[in-house]
Amino acid sequence: MQILYTVVFCFFTTLISSQKISGRVTYVVSTEPFSDKKIDSLTKSSKFKNLKMNSWMKRVLKNTPDVNAFLEFNNQESIYYVEDKMQNDGKSIVNTNRLYAGGDNTYYKNNNTKEFYHESDVFGEPSLIDLPKKKWKITQESKVIGGYVCYKAIDLSYKNNSTFAWFTPQIPVSFGPKAWADLPGLILEIQLKRIKFIATKIVLNPKNKITINKPTKGKRVTEEEAKKRYSSFWKSIQKQ
Repeated sequence: MQILYTVVFCFFTTLISSQKISGRVTYVVSTEPFSDKKIDSLTKSSKFKNLKMNSWMKRVLKNTPDVNAFLEFNNQESIYYVEDKMQNDGKSIVNTNRLYAGGDNTYYKNNNTKEFYHESDVFGEPSLIDLPKKKWKITQESKVIGGYVCYKAIDLSYKNNSTFAWFTPQIPVSFGPKAWADLPGLILEIQLKRIKFIATKIVLNPKNKITINKPTKGKRVTEEEAKKRYSSFWKSIQKQ
């Protein structure tokens, strides 16, 4: 399988260098909803003992409408973001599905400069958080998505090989939704336990040129630094 991967990768890089390509993918992000029994169990086992907080958590866990997310790319760059959707009354709501999809974060990848990070507001401080390169195991399993033949790859960074990607070498760019990338073809589907990212619309080489605006707002930090900030924040919340 490793030999096959090497052959595919060489073919893939040759294709990239020999043709110009750009496009826009629309993903629908959905989550298998929790049952009322499961929600009760999660809130009772929560570290939050405040009744108002538990009530808020129940409302959040029940709110899982599907959301749209978009990936725009050319040969060397990609940018991924989630649709900014509001309620009819103009008020934003906490949608767990939208959070899983990426929330207000913007994900940027540049193959030339090797940059791969997401723009995020870490509790009031804008940051550009570096993302690690994925390690994949490509399988021979295949299926068709949106008219493209896709192959299954296992994300080795997750325990029990629980996360899968479906990518197509027919679109030879190493991009995908959110933090998933670095496969020899565009990722059209991600399966992550209860969550799915599925490409529902693929537009290649549109008449209107794809313009990618590189996120620059905030200080560049490593993933470890960001995790420390999050940990510190939640510890302070639990003490209240």
